[in-house]
Amino acid sequence: MLRVSALVAAFALAACSPPAEPPAAELGETVEGVTIVVETPSVGARVTSPLRVAGVAPGDWFFEAVFPAQLRTADGEVIAEAPAEAQRNWMTEAPVPYVAELEFEVEQETPATLILTEDMPSGLPGQREISVPVVLVPAAE
Repeated sequence: MLRVSALVAAFALAACSPPAEPPAAELGETVEGVTIVVETPSVGARVTSPLRVAGVAPGDWFFEAVFPAQLRTADGEVIAEAPAEAQRNWMTEAPVPYVAELEFEVEQETPATLILTEDMPSGLPGQREISVPVVLVPAAE
């Protein structure tokens, strides 16, 4: 009888407890159920040129082993773009490491956004993309 009472109390306590939060994706952002990981740069990072971007994306983000990476100013002006290149076989649904290098010139600290976009050569709407806010810093003279 004591076991039953303890079991009922445990279930009652569990039912009243707030649900455990699922673990967050490590340095990643979920876009439509797909996790894109940006290992570098981190959100809000102060970056200089060339900006090295690295992380992991699902294989279906790539076309011919690349997808677009851009740096845009706060008003949407594209100031740098380069392909994010798969670092191994991209013809998979599994996560694939990628690297991109974007070169830019600024005269003062400039808020910007790194945009990574799924490559869809069909041109159909609905491309997935993620954004990472950064601060562009002039090169040391």
